[in-house]
Amino acid sequence: MSMYFCPLYSGSNGNCLFVQHGSTRLLIDAGKSGKMIADALQSIGADPRSVSGLLITHEHSDHILGAGILARRYGIPIYATRETWMAMEDKVKQ
Repeated sequence: MSMYFCPLYSGSNGNCLFVQHGSTRLLIDAGKSGKMIADALQSIGADPRSVSGLLITHEHSDHILGAGILARRYGIPIYATRETWMAMEDKVKQ
C-alpha cells in the first residue's frame, strides 16, 4: 500500500499538507481558512469529512488558522503536543 502526499499550501502565508495511507487521511497543519482548505481538499478529490485527524506542528497562525473551524465543521480531531495545544487553545476555540 502506498502513501500519498499533497501539499495544499506552503509558505509564510499558510501551510497545510494532505497525507493518505489506505483509508487514513491526515492534514498536517491548517494555516489557511477552513473554506480554503476544504476547497483545496475537494480539488484533489478528498472530502473534508473523510479526514481522520489534524496534526498541528506548532501554534503559529500560518499553521493553525483554519484548525478550529475544520475540527468543528467536519468533526476532525486535532492532535498536538501539550505545549502547542496550550499555546493555541484559545485561538482554535475547540
